Amino acid sequence: MISKPRISTINVAIIVALFTTNVVLSDDNTPIPANRAQLDSWFNTNVGPLAQRKATLDPALVTAEAGAKVIKVMQDGKGDFKTITDAINSIPIGNTKRVIVKIGGGIYNEKIKIERTKPFVTLYAAPGNMPNLTYGGTAQKYGTVDSATLIVESDYFVAANIMLSVCLLSYLIILILRK
Repeated sequence: MISKPRISTINVAIIVALFTTNVVLSDDNTPIPANRAQLDSWFNTNVGPLAQRKATLDPALVTAEAGAKVIKVMQDGKGDFKTITDAINSIPIGNTKRVIVKIGGGIYNEKIKIERTKPFVTLYAAPGNMPNLTYGGTAQKYGTVDSATLIVESDYFVAANIMLSVCLLSYLIILILRK
């Protein structure tokens, strides 16, 4: 059992930590509207145009956004690359510009890792044709953290309209073989 002086010390430490840390407050009184026609107005009121916010943003981010580049990934070969991994590997180490990896629909069975040395990466797909990123990695084979389909270590990563799923087929085969 913990003694009363020790509990008091822990409580004081928690209170000091709460009052000395930076706190970010948000205004949840103005929810994002469900009606798409109202979205631009909401964004301009609550977030504001980039031109008005530039002084409050990381200068490296402002520079990166100004020179965005688009790379297309299409499994049928009509894009710049057939795999997401090849597209990510084409991004130079120390990248300083936003790279939008536009991914065509389909199932992409690959293990994707975006290294810390490749910031400003966006994985994007059209809302009506979202790709499914999957991989059969297991904790037994890769370790818990590295078994993920998508591992992102880089700064300023964005993903939109992407589905991630776990491929259990290889795991089920292992279970069946063990029995």
